[in-house]
Amino acid sequence: MKTLLLKPWIASILLICCCRLGFAQINPATPKASHQVTDVFIQQNLVYPKADLQAGNKGKVVVAFRLDEHGNGSDYQIKETFSDAANDNALDIVKKILWNPATKNMLPIESTMEYEVEYSAKAYKRYWKKRERVALPLTLEADSSYHIFEIRQLEEAAKPYFADGSNMAQYILNNLDYPESAKMAEVNGTVRLNFVVETNGNVSNITIDKSVGAGCDNEAIRLLQETHWIPAVKDGKYVRSHNYQDITFNIGNRNYQDGNSY
Repeated sequence: MKTLLLKPWIASILLICCCRLGFAQINPATPKASHQVTDVFIQQNLVYPKADLQAGNKGKVVVAFRLDEHGNGSDYQIKETFSDAANDNALDIVKKILWNPATKNMLPIESTMEYEVEYSAKAYKRYWKKRERVALPLTLEADSSYHIFEIRQLEEAAKPYFADGSNMAQYILNNLDYPESAKMAEVNGTVRLNFVVETNGNVSNITIDKSVGAGCDNEAIRLLQETHWIPAVKDGKYVRSHNYQDITFNIGNRNYQDGNSY
C-alpha cells in the first residue's frame, strides 16, 4: 500500500546471534500482532514534532534494542534520527510493541533488532484529516515502567473500561459491518481478541485468540482499533493492562450492512 504512513514490515531488522556457522534455520523476531495491526497502532500514536510538521520535514527514527528468548525488550537506543524532537515518541512507540522471539532450529534465542518509525508530514496530515481526535478525561499520571498488568491483578474499580459514550455491546451493534463473504457463506461465530489497553486509552498488540474467518477476524480487529478506553489504575497511576473482547457474528440477527435479517 503506497500511501501507508508507516511500513514496519520493510524496516531494517538485524538478527545477530552468537552461534556457529552451519545450516541452522534462524527466523527473526516478529511482532505478536500482525504488521498491518501494528502499523495502525503506530499511526494512531505518532506525535509529529510541531516544527517539523510545519516545515514539512520527513524522515525516520531507527530504534535499536535487544530481545531475550522470551521476547522481552531491553537496551533501547536511538541509532538514527531525522529529528531529535521525534526521538522520545519513537522510543515510546517501539517499547510498546510486543514480540515473538527469534528462533534457531525452532528454539527461542536472544537477538538484536532495529526498527524504523517513519515520519511523513504529508501522510500524517492526510491520516488525521479523515479522523477525529478523541480527548479522553484522563486525570492521573501514566506509569512509565511499560509493565503490563493482567486483569486479575487489578481491583474491580481499577480495571480499564470502554469510554466511547455507550457500552461495548451497543458500539458493536451500531458499527459492525457483516463481511459480504461471511454473509454469503452464512458464517456464524465469535471472534475473541486479546489486546493491551495503553495508558493513553488506545489499544495495541491486538491478536486473535479465537478465529471465525471469512473476513470476520479483520472486521473484529477494525472495530476494536477504533475504540477508546479509560486505562486501568494501579497505585494511583494509569497502567497498561491485558484485556480481551468477544465479537459475535450471527447471520440470524440483523445484518449490519443493509438492515435486513438473513
